[in-house]
Amino acid sequence: MLACLLAGVGTVATTALTAPLTALPAAAAENTATPLKVSVETLTPAVVPTKGRVTVTGRVTNRSNETWTDLKAYMFTSSTPITDQTGLAEAAATDETVSVGSRLAGAGQYTEVGDLAPGQTRPYRVSVRRSDLGIGSASGVYWIGVHVLGASQSTGRDSTADGRARTFIPQLPSRTPSTRLALVVPLKAEVRRGAAGRLLGFDAWARSLGPDGRLDRLLRLSGRTTAPITWVVDPAVLDAARSVAQDNPKIEPGPDGSGGGSSQPPSPSGSASASASPSASPSDGSSSGTGGGDVGAASEPSDQAVAARAWLEELSRQAPTHTVTSVPYGDLDVAAALGRRLDRLYAQARALSAETMAANGVQASGVVDPVDGRLSATALRRVGQDTPVLLRDQAFPEAQRPVLTRSGRAPVVLTDSTAGSGGPRPNARYAALAMRQRLLAEAALHALSPARDQPLVVSTPAYWDPGSGWSEADFFAGLTQPWLRMVDLPSIVSGAGAAPGGDTSVENAPVYTRADRKARLPLANLRATERLVATGTTFDRMLPDNDTVRGVLARIGMLSSSQSAREDPARTMGQVNSTNAYIRAQMQSVRIEGPSFVMMSGEDGLIQVTLVNGLDQRVRVGVAASTRSSDMRIRQPDLVTLGPGRRTAIRLPASSKDIGVHAVTLIVTDSDGNPLGSLTQVSVRTSRVGIVIWVIMAAGAALLFLAIGVRLYRRVRRRKSTHGPRLPRDQRRVPGQELNA
Repeated sequence: MLACLLAGVGTVATTALTAPLTALPAAAAENTATPLKVSVETLTPAVVPTKGRVTVTGRVTNRSNETWTDLKAYMFTSSTPITDQTGLAEAAATDETVSVGSRLAGAGQYTEVGDLAPGQTRPYRVSVRRSDLGIGSASGVYWIGVHVLGASQSTGRDSTADGRARTFIPQLPSRTPSTRLALVVPLKAEVRRGAAGRLLGFDAWARSLGPDGRLDRLLRLSGRTTAPITWVVDPAVLDAARSVAQDNPKIEPGPDGSGGGSSQPPSPSGSASASASPSASPSDGSSSGTGGGDVGAASEPSDQAVAARAWLEELSRQAPTHTVTSVPYGDLDVAAALGRRLDRLYAQARALSAETMAANGVQASGVVDPVDGRLSATALRRVGQDTPVLLRDQAFPEAQRPVLTRSGRAPVVLTDSTAGSGGPRPNARYAALAMRQRLLAEAALHALSPARDQPLVVSTPAYWDPGSGWSEADFFAGLTQPWLRMVDLPSIVSGAGAAPGGDTSVENAPVYTRADRKARLPLANLRATERLVATGTTFDRMLPDNDTVRGVLARIGMLSSSQSAREDPARTMGQVNSTNAYIRAQMQSVRIEGPSFVMMSGEDGLIQVTLVNGLDQRVRVGVAASTRSSDMRIRQPDLVTLGPGRRTAIRLPASSKDIGVHAVTLIVTDSDGNPLGSLTQVSVRTSRVGIVIWVIMAAGAALLFLAIGVRLYRRVRRRKSTHGPRLPRDQRRVPGQELNA
């Protein structure tokens, strides 16, 4: 049972008085917010030594509006150990105003801090001999911390602590059998992009990747150990860093295809292709500065770009020294995708993840790591057996081991949900030293438990920030203990084997509540991803000189299905939809022009149209025709390649045996016949007037020749009846005419 110490009043002896927390009188609790903020930045050594000194350092900040004088910093400890994980969890949740130890106020056991004006900060250092700590020989976890006392004009000086800081310190026998700790460190962050593919929140990303930013701290912290640790990387973070390294370019359909978060390495100058679409980029909300300007506008990379490059180079340098795993691209909401049986979306995200890691020169294996540590039975069954799934131990509360295996199923690795929950208040719970001491405390109790032969698996928070004091904390040096052996994730998975005693917990359904299902992303977000992936495929086919834009757009599309989108799914879906609309507008820049009416005088004819390339890049497109008439036939032409800004005329052979007007729709398509958006409608009049004319002409010719034949026949008959040529009527003689003359 968890126990604590009642705080002494004034100067107390080094021997502590103890009392259960449940029995602590309310009057004894220091129940007011302290005017002084106290941090613990170093604790040396990290465990209770057998001899020597224990030293605590940190800072005291006056956060009040009055000056504090004659400040002194006292170490405090508890004398009764915490001996189990339940007790440790209760202790970590203890209200910061509850006293948990006794001050060590003997000669040489405290330090003078001096005076502090409002807003002023000063360092402190308190060092106490092991023999004066008030900690006995019992094994377990003890409280240790600092109280700062002083005087102010309004309150004077009393025995109540004016500032507090506390953490845990374990004590184990010298010959404690060793246990294993598998530490998982996620490298994740929310990634959002605007319509033109530019990274949103550019300034925040630049700070995070820059010196002493959150992602920089994680990387530099990892670089201080050679012990096995496991990174869980979201490749979208690497692409975001790449965008910062390139000064945040938009999507470029040019030959290099380096814009829009591509995983291609940045150019030596730090800028991407200077080519751009003729249509203006929509406003995507990216921050001001070089990150929001036109790509290629600057000849030299910005300071943010230089810092992002250094971060990427450091990641590539460290990667071979750690075990690197990667989640499906964008940290896909696997519960939403596989829970709705969208296996293809999951497969695409995994493929994009592998491609991105390879493009950055990092070898990584796949893993599924839900941020909330939960996955439905349906989704779990659909994960491949080669992909470990990290879940919190609460998902399988009856499990007797941290790695659950079953033939043909993905191995389930259960992380200790309490061990990764940080240190106690009032300090920053997830500061590097608070996390280190919590891990050590959990590992010590695990080493003392019957489960010591099983590894303890702990994951730091998904978006962990080790704090500004990460360097002084000496995180991994404190984890180097003779009874603690660091291991990586693959080693505990491969060594899991069958559970002793026939543990069948993995065969049972994991705990997955109605609230868990409700927290999943809506189906609309997943559909938005699928639409942009399809658009990217079509856009890629029409650009013969670009082989990266498809992947770039697929990566942007995956952001709509990211676990980080759960907080505001409509916003993220809208951003992905705006990118889809932007690319569709680019595709419609390749347009078709044609007459509104075409007359065909026979069964066959030609429909002439013009293709116009409104982009600054070469395109390869086709033309497809559709009509409701079953008699109309239009032959599809070969694919056409058009240079930037060029146009060309195309003649489409058409045929019809019908007479009438046919509505024909002509559409610009990619090489697979998918429409690009531009179309024109033509009315085609067909008739059989040519045949009729020839029939009439033939009939007229036949009548003419018949008339000529009849006339010749009659003339021949007359000649035969007169035995000679027939004389004209005025030359004929009348009998007896000469006699009369």
